[in-house]
Amino acid sequence: MKRKMDKLSIDQEMAMAGQTSPLDLIKLMGGKTRPVGQGKSKQPDSMLAIYKDRFTYTFIMNDEVASIHYDHRRGEIFFKGHNIKHLDLNHAQVGALEALRWLLEEDEQGRDFLAEYLATLERVFADK
Repeated sequence: MKRKMDKLSIDQEMAMAGQTSPLDLIKLMGGKTRPVGQGKSKQPDSMLAIYKDRFTYTFIMNDEVASIHYDHRRGEIFFKGHNIKHLDLNHAQVGALEALRWLLEEDEQGRDFLAEYLATLERVFADK
């Protein structure tokens, strides 16, 4: 791919060619990705990615990768890519959604989402 008058960085060229991970794309767009948790709340291989008005928390659950995505603008929460209002959540999934509260409280940027995330979660549980 020929560079367009040196305006594109190598990272942007790689993204256009499909050679970057989703986390790399978040970084390119100005998002922040980092390991999260402290002490007892720290989960191995857990990451929090925050971009504008949404966040994604990835973690290991039952020996597989799971994710919780919150989109403030849409007022929706997704678990492993599925809107939770359409899921029959098991005990472990509900526990993971509720436990995210502690990680958001500990995280400087996460605190900005805490009240809205909990209100959305409560609303969805009340509707079930």
